[in-house]
Amino acid sequence: MSYSESEIDLIVADSIGQLYYNHKKMLLAATNPFAEDRQKCESQLIKIFGDGVYNKVKAQFSDGKYRESVLADLKRRGIECSTFKSADYPELLKHTPSPPFVLYLRGRRELLSTRMFAVVGSRRTPAQILEECKRYCSELSSFVTVVTGVADGGDSAAISGALSTGNVVCVLPGGHDTKCYPNVNLYKKVESAGLIVSEFAPTVPVQRHTFTLRNRIIAGLSEGVLVVSGNEKSGTMSTAGYATDYNRDVFAFPYNVGAAAGKGCNRLIKTGANLCDSIEDIFLALGIERKTQTVETYDEADGDEAAVLNLLKEQGEMHAEKIASELKLKLTDVVTACSMLEIKGLIVRTGGNSYTII
Repeated sequence: MSYSESEIDLIVADSIGQLYYNHKKMLLAATNPFAEDRQKCESQLIKIFGDGVYNKVKAQFSDGKYRESVLADLKRRGIECSTFKSADYPELLKHTPSPPFVLYLRGRRELLSTRMFAVVGSRRTPAQILEECKRYCSELSSFVTVVTGVADGGDSAAISGALSTGNVVCVLPGGHDTKCYPNVNLYKKVESAGLIVSEFAPTVPVQRHTFTLRNRIIAGLSEGVLVVSGNEKSGTMSTAGYATDYNRDVFAFPYNVGAAAGKGCNRLIKTGANLCDSIEDIFLALGIERKTQTVETYDEADGDEAAVLNLLKEQGEMHAEKIASELKLKLTDVVTACSMLEIKGLIVRTGGNSYTII
């Protein structure tokens, strides 16, 4: 991978760990002979760090061997960079406050140039919502690239659904090589079929505040965000907050009263997010037209299965004993019918012997 001098400047500045975002911005100006504020930025850095430290940082930034070593290390790790000066740096992200100087990439970097839509959820996402999330992302990824995190629960369901096309981008809360992501197998699948993105250099560890920084990237890359689960203080609410700040469309799954996993979703809907109970809500907002399904899924069931399915369609989540009572069937027959419906992907177990339709 070859880079222009301006791209290399950004990559090298970003590699200097003791500098914060604004320090790096000033260093780039102070070392650019054509920058109008060059002297002002240099004076500010000297005031902040002192002459000695500033001169050391400036020398490191300008040192040819150091610059070569930074690029060589990234190549060795299999990481490419899209910088603020690169042709494929995402336009939506570029126009957010404090966009990253560098995006560190593994996988299909061409996905950076596609339309993106974020789907996020908490680790404690109910089983039926996980299945809905997978289905949504499978369909969405045929038209746009799905952006999400790397946590278990809602994020993993989003990844699993979008992997059917490979149009999936995962944003990390730390460097690529910190080896602290929960589902390593899923991470590897995304690296192979989709794209892994981080604004952090490869060895930067995950810390509490880096999750919030990561969430702004998820929102910044995307035309909109769907929140499938989360309590009122979860990271998914942080992502939704950034999306609102960036004037993106925010969608949320509605939840029953008292459902802990959906308190944040219901709060979002109360405060102006779009209630999403059909994937068509998202396609309409994105201006995407698609052929509608004309064959009813429920035709795949008959006999006891059809009776159970129709009851769940009318009543929502129900316990197997309640289903048996309502339909006047033996409990064993209901359990058998539910097992077959699960295999067919028409219903999902929500805990114990309770079921709901997908």
